[in-house]
Amino acid sequence: MMHAFQPNFRVAMKRAGAAALVTAIAGMGLVVPAQTTLAQEPEVTKLDFWAVRDAQMSGQIALASEMGFFKDEGLDVTVKWIVSGTDVPSLAASGEILMTGESVYISAMLQEKGVDMRYMMPMSDVGGSQQVVLGPNVDVSSPKDLEGKKIGMAAGAGVGMAITAMCEEYAVDCAKITLVNLQPPDQIPALVRGDIDAMAIWNPYALEGVKVGGRLYFSGNKSYIDGEEKEVNYMYLDGGLIVNGEFADENPETVKAVMRALITATEYFNSHSVEETASILTVTLDIPEEDLQKILSMNIYTNKIDEATVDKATTLLEYGGRPDIAWVNEVYAPKDLYYLDLLKEVAPELVTAEGF
Repeated sequence: MMHAFQPNFRVAMKRAGAAALVTAIAGMGLVVPAQTTLAQEPEVTKLDFWAVRDAQMSGQIALASEMGFFKDEGLDVTVKWIVSGTDVPSLAASGEILMTGESVYISAMLQEKGVDMRYMMPMSDVGGSQQVVLGPNVDVSSPKDLEGKKIGMAAGAGVGMAITAMCEEYAVDCAKITLVNLQPPDQIPALVRGDIDAMAIWNPYALEGVKVGGRLYFSGNKSYIDGEEKEVNYMYLDGGLIVNGEFADENPETVKAVMRALITATEYFNSHSVEETASILTVTLDIPEEDLQKILSMNIYTNKIDEATVDKATTLLEYGGRPDIAWVNEVYAPKDLYYLDLLKEVAPELVTAEGF
């Protein structure tokens, strides 16, 4: 019954007032939970949402667009697809981006540059899709053999954290590995030509690298280095909702409407099979359906700010602030970057970490 009434709830919340809606609900014999905040109309309805065309950072963005979850919230959202999240800081600094899906460490980079882009909520944990793929003709019998090799990677990409962690585990001198700044579409041909020995990249590009003869060596949470799959903890990388601060202050109901749509998409991911979700997103993300099923199974889709999330984000930010990494020039903490007031209004049950 509740599912059948849901579209009518949305219409009522936007066109009737709160009192009329409560009367309507009472007439249906339903009870509104005490913590529920009735949605108000968004101040701005037409939005551009900048996002990387992948299932990691942008899974919920793509699904909310395809399934009409944004429209259900009274929004007309145009997704502006970009190749890499490493492009976000410059675009945001130029004022082009008001809303994007990216990691909390990108939020730290923007804050350090004085760009008021706020991290509103997490959407995913995508460490498993951040991978290092060896070239088809590269002979690496142990991680030490990577010394003197060239790895293609977009400058500033989070997957660098996995490389550093692997080097520390196996006593590899990272300084002896040459990182070649290449955007994802350029890495695969460079790998095939032998211009680079490996690529540090995310999906779907990592899968394409394997298809052309490359070998998956390790990811953020799995290692194949010793010839068999084993769990590792090389990196956490999140996708999250980042919104321009001035826009959020002036249009809180719009931002909350976006958040509700993305939370609905998260619930869809976690209540439907990867086969079903992949069939919906294959065209939008331009990823073959079979590949997309594999990618979706590697990612964790969640909007929770719990203790585990805060701990993992802390580790990521500490890594980015290291002098030898220097994504930023100081170590930020999640408390410096999380803006959770709107999330606590939309879905307070998602914020359980102490101190938030």
